[in-house]
Amino acid sequence: MSSDSSPVLGFLLLALVVVVYFVPTIVAGKRGHPNGTPIFLLNLFLGWTALGWLAALIWSASAIADHAAPVTSPLQTTDPATDDEPYLKLEKLADLKERGHLTAEEFEVEKAKILKT
Repeated sequence: MSSDSSPVLGFLLLALVVVVYFVPTIVAGKRGHPNGTPIFLLNLFLGWTALGWLAALIWSASAIADHAAPVTSPLQTTDPATDDEPYLKLEKLADLKERGHLTAEEFEVEKAKILKT
């Protein structure tokens, strides 16, 4: 009962099969894909099917979207760069005074603060 195969060769072949099986996961990890965990799970559970393995490989090699541009609030009506202008601050204060939200004394104190800067 002699065998021509060695246990070392069997282990190396098994290791090679495992590495090839997880190529999609390795690709996703190397690329820093944001969906790395779902790709791994698809590869783990459906990679034994050719279609599941191919889907995981395509997904891992797909384009990674850049970070989206920051969304500005629709309630923001003025540009922050021009909001620092003293005359705009004075207009806002005058509007608050006209609406009755500020007293004349509060208006004068705030106006003095704005004009000092």
